[in-house]
Amino acid sequence: MTEREVSPASLENLKLGAARCKGKVRVTVTILPQTKKWLARGGNVSERIDEVVRRIIAGELVKKWD
Repeated sequence: MTEREVSPASLENLKLGAARCKGKVRVTVTILPQTKKWLARGGNVSERIDEVVRRIIAGELVKKWD
């Protein structure tokens, strides 16, 4: 049997949160059941929340506020 080599990139991914971080922070929120159901319909819930907030900030969903 040959010895397996370990890639430096694999070792980096094993560090806590390194593989999933992507410059984001983890938070816990409480939402209504229907909100969770709607968010889940779009696939990745976190990406869907980020997109909704981006559109609000851009003034696409509600009037801009200062």
